[in-house]
Amino acid sequence: MSNTFRSLPGNGLGLVFLSAFLFLAGCGGDSSSSYVEDTPDAKTTPDAVSTGVAADPSTAGPFTVAEEEYNFGRMTVMDNKNGDSYDTDIHGYIQYPEGQTGPFPVVLFLHGRHGTCYDGWGIDDDDCANPIPSYRGYEYISRNLASHGYAVISVDANDINDNDSGPSNGDTGALARSMLVVRHLDEFRTINASGGNSLDMLTGKLDMSEIGIMGHSRGGEGVNQTVIYNRNQPEPHNITAVFSLAPTDYNTQTVSNVTFLALAGYCDGDVEDLMGNFAYDTSRYAVDNDPYPKFQLIPMGANHNYYNTVWTTDTRPDDWTILDSDGDDPWCGENAAGNGRDTPEVQQAQGLFFIASFFRYFIGGEQEFGAYWNGQTSVPGNTCPDGTGPCDDRYLLSIHAPAADRLVIDDTLDPASLTTNNLGGAVRFDGFSSFGICQTNGRPGEGCDVATPTFNIAEQLFMAWDTAATYRSELLGVNAVDYQVLSVRVGVSHGDADNTAGQDFQVILEDMDGNRVSALASDYTESLFYPPGREFYDETNHGSQKTTLNAVDIPLTAFEGVDFTNLNAIELTFDQTPAGTVQVTDLVLQRVDFQP
Repeated sequence: MSNTFRSLPGNGLGLVFLSAFLFLAGCGGDSSSSYVEDTPDAKTTPDAVSTGVAADPSTAGPFTVAEEEYNFGRMTVMDNKNGDSYDTDIHGYIQYPEGQTGPFPVVLFLHGRHGTCYDGWGIDDDDCANPIPSYRGYEYISRNLASHGYAVISVDANDINDNDSGPSNGDTGALARSMLVVRHLDEFRTINASGGNSLDMLTGKLDMSEIGIMGHSRGGEGVNQTVIYNRNQPEPHNITAVFSLAPTDYNTQTVSNVTFLALAGYCDGDVEDLMGNFAYDTSRYAVDNDPYPKFQLIPMGANHNYYNTVWTTDTRPDDWTILDSDGDDPWCGENAAGNGRDTPEVQQAQGLFFIASFFRYFIGGEQEFGAYWNGQTSVPGNTCPDGTGPCDDRYLLSIHAPAADRLVIDDTLDPASLTTNNLGGAVRFDGFSSFGICQTNGRPGEGCDVATPTFNIAEQLFMAWDTAATYRSELLGVNAVDYQVLSVRVGVSHGDADNTAGQDFQVILEDMDGNRVSALASDYTESLFYPPGREFYDETNHGSQKTTLNAVDIPLTAFEGVDFTNLNAIELTFDQTPAGTVQVTDLVLQRVDFQP
């Protein structure tokens, strides 16, 4: 929703108060007397952050859903890898509330790269008797949104898949997909303005003032590139929210000046290196003064295919078997007893929750769906494996608040973080057996030797200890009252056997008067467990084990007793376990109950 001020209808009370004021000013007032207005005391404590269980969007809404399948002809798209061009259908469907006047907020879905013909690999979907309708795979989400008042477009990208699926092509479809997305939006903008294409019933019913887009797999990279491609068009659309579902990131996308979420399933066997994390890492500090939040989301039991119902029922729905043909990885293998996998039903329940909640808040402005996105609220029970919950350890959410709502203590983007933080304060490492700074090199996940692979590409600190040790960062009297949480992203390094039972540490805030208050990290996060699974680079079958960087967000209200207006230092004290190793980045004060 825009931040435009909306005034309430006038009721005449303002004129009454004004008349009374003028009357009193002219009757008996001593012009020599002065009027002193009471002013509230300066704010000294941070606001609490909302908690509880997130609103559940899964129940169908009050509106009957109408659907129109359309074909707007053909268009030429370009290949951003080899410079080729080819034609593709402009085909898909739109679902919207039947018989309602609107206008309806607009969301667009784009599927990823998959086979296009059930009759055989390599057959053009326009030439086969039984094309694979990948664009129908998110209907469980689009129909739900439409029943709640949204217009949802789902794009058929099979012709792009026909052209970029060759074994020697690598990733060649990101630009083509972004061109296709923008062309669909162009067509519906015209229909909304003046009808046409047998869709006159939609004239004036589409609210395209703020648009949300979701892409899956190569479609995720496609919608990420759409943000850049769209801005360079003569009449760009106002795309303000992007949900990148298990995306690839071969082109190192930067997604800025939009609300952006990258989801990477821990048990993804297709994008096994969790490239959505790369896009998040690249985007979080990409531009100064970005007014939109960024999110990294890791569902611990999710594979790649089950979010799309067409792919779920395909000949090899469990993409994890690409890596693990026996399916016996102890965490992600479906044949392993006690594994951590999500069933297709649970994975689609989570897909519906995350995608619907995201767009109903950040595009529709429905306030009840905002609570989850502050990082302090649990998912509804129906997204949990047992159907009741809680299951906070299953969904690891990291938040990077808008620029105006965060104060970066240390982004660890530079080796200077070993001595000085972003505020200019001194940094100390006391008692560690080793520490340093590293950055993984992307796809192989190498570069941080303490845990290979680490599937985040953020520059990060690593710290190892075998006796109590403390990381201290000086805050120089900073005022924290405008923020709500103290955040740090932490990876529990799977290269250290001392971490096998998980990790924990104290977070201590100290003010300039020497008052110190500590909070235990594990009281506020479920992410400090040892990465599960068999070794990733196993000689026979890949395993699922990898380290990722996930948020530890502690409400500032947990540190009651310090002077929040005059903070001296923050300490991370590792004294809860005898030894261990962690990787750390993004030490930040944030306000997380932000408005879309």
